[in-house]
Amino acid sequence: MAMVFCLGCAKQLHETAPACPQCGAPQFAVTPPAQSIGGESSWMAVTALILGILCLLSLFDDAEWDADTLLGLGLFASIGLVSGIVSICQKKPGNGMAVAGVVMTTFSLLCFIGLSVN
Repeated sequence: MAMVFCLGCAKQLHETAPACPQCGAPQFAVTPPAQSIGGESSWMAVTALILGILCLLSLFDDAEWDADTLLGLGLFASIGLVSGIVSICQKKPGNGMAVAGVVMTTFSLLCFIGLSVN
């Protein structure tokens, strides 16, 4: 049975007392509940970023593109754009990646639309 001193009034009390019986000061530091390891994943932001990078890099290809290629790249850009916007709206982790993905996919999608019109 060990005795310790109160953190609030310096009176002696038992070491297992949650609060001082004299002044009522809490004796143990209140810690917030630990967040689970892993928590929410940022797979949507990562998807938006990867698809944005791929679509942006495809713009540097000098080959002639047919309608199927433009449709496929437009589909990739659209999926990246939607996943980035959903990730931002749901406030998921990785907001910076989602914003970068949205910017790159939007730019790429506009370029693909412009190339398909010509």
